[in-house]
Amino acid sequence: MKDEPLLEIKDLHVDFRQDGKTVEAVRGADLKVLEGEILGLVGESGSGKSVTALSVTRLLPASAEIERGEILFDGREILKLSEEQLRRIRGAQISYVFQDPATSLNPVFTIGEQLIETIRLHHGSKQGDAFDIAVDLLKDVGMPSSKEMMFSYPHQLSGGMKQRVMIAMAVSCKPKLLIADEPTTALDVTIQAQILELLEKLREELNLTVLLITHDLSIVAQVAAKTAVMQEGKIVEYGDTDLIYRKPSHPYTKKLIDCIPKMSRR
Repeated sequence: MKDEPLLEIKDLHVDFRQDGKTVEAVRGADLKVLEGEILGLVGESGSGKSVTALSVTRLLPASAEIERGEILFDGREILKLSEEQLRRIRGAQISYVFQDPATSLNPVFTIGEQLIETIRLHHGSKQGDAFDIAVDLLKDVGMPSSKEMMFSYPHQLSGGMKQRVMIAMAVSCKPKLLIADEPTTALDVTIQAQILELLEKLREELNLTVLLITHDLSIVAQVAAKTAVMQEGKIVEYGDTDLIYRKPSHPYTKKLIDCIPKMSRR
């Protein structure tokens, strides 16, 4: 892990405009993600986490506008890049994994077809080579019978398996940064733990940098070296995860910790 940030966000402001009204979704957010680390971005729904994440590659909806700020990725100013330059970064250098894999996978194509398309799009590999790469990727993310799984359709897979496929797609281009937006929320507790272990494994093996977005502090406590807490579009606390978990300094962080279920004796 290096001490230099791979991703740095400075004074980011993002507004949504609709029907003559303006809503400030992100209000001066500052964030650093060091190369090779997992950073947890925590906050309730509507706190601005996902908007911040989508701003990194300017994938915001049409009603949103970045008012001001800087987004530096690997030393490049994202907000000054052309659309063509951004296309070379999306997927290839920055990949996303979203909350519900069922909505990200196309139900009419097999898992293999979708993986192969992603690999060929970014690598230009031949069909046969792309097939072999896809099988290896499924093995890497812990999919059983990975070769047979290539011929399965999304509806034939469990939620955890679908998310493993999405992670395989996300890392197929060997990105520098993986943005995982609530990747375990739709999964049961056991599968959640497996997906978090997988993210940690990939971080170590691929020297991957991960921005892990969640509403649950207990999730980032398992894998994230550092945590940033977001409230109403602002980062209100940032630091080592262990320290924030043990000695939170902001009232909002304390409330998030209080929401974590406690084990009690009867």
